[in-house]
Amino acid sequence: MNVTEVCIIAIAGLCSGIIKNGVGVGSGIFLLPTLSLAFPAKVALGLGAPLMLASDVIGMRYYWKQWTSTPELMRILLSALPGLLIGTILLPIIPGKAFRIGVGIFGMLYSVGMLWPSLPPIVFIKKISSVINTKYANKQIYIYGAMGGVATVLAHAGGLVWSLYLVTRNLDKRVFVGTIVLLFFITNTYKTIAYLYIGMLTPSSLFSVLPAIPFVFLGSYLGNLANKKLNSVLFRKIVLATIFIVSLNMCF
Repeated sequence: MNVTEVCIIAIAGLCSGIIKNGVGVGSGIFLLPTLSLAFPAKVALGLGAPLMLASDVIGMRYYWKQWTSTPELMRILLSALPGLLIGTILLPIIPGKAFRIGVGIFGMLYSVGMLWPSLPPIVFIKKISSVINTKYANKQIYIYGAMGGVATVLAHAGGLVWSLYLVTRNLDKRVFVGTIVLLFFITNTYKTIAYLYIGMLTPSSLFSVLPAIPFVFLGSYLGNLANKKLNSVLFRKIVLATIFIVSLNMCF
């Protein structure tokens, strides 16, 4: 790797650790387009799994046992399993360029929707989501669990989908982030193995993320500190604005 690629991986790891341990949601959506500045989209996707897993490991230390109940976690994880398998099957089929643009558009829509929730298209989507939640109140955990499984394999966006369910639970912010970290720890372990199996990751490419590991740990520490002390609203807005800018760049 050249110096530029090493720097991009290090910056991606630092910021991903901050976002993951600070607000829980958005780290993967930030990580993928950032890595795509230096690598092809699917290579970036593969490299993102071990990077996120590194931040999950330190996140498990910061948020140990600060997650939702075991029965609820098991329902999410069991419903995520078929989604993980479907995502793994679909991944080699999707064209690289279309995949890159799709992730960029998804990141922009996500950030805009969170920054300006009163926009008419976002309100319309929320109404549809509300109808689904009302109609399938007893099954929504399984729907979001499965959808999150697909999204996390294809775009490291499982946290976004799972958060749509978790926000309805009115959890404490530490419990909310701790639950996302635990879910990602388990699914990122699976993704790293799956990407190796289908050839998206190689043993040599795993070594390429080693320079970023210290930055991941530093970012995780700063994110945990931010979660405890900083204004979470402002911090989240900065994260979302960054996701939008990086995703926009990814589309072009």
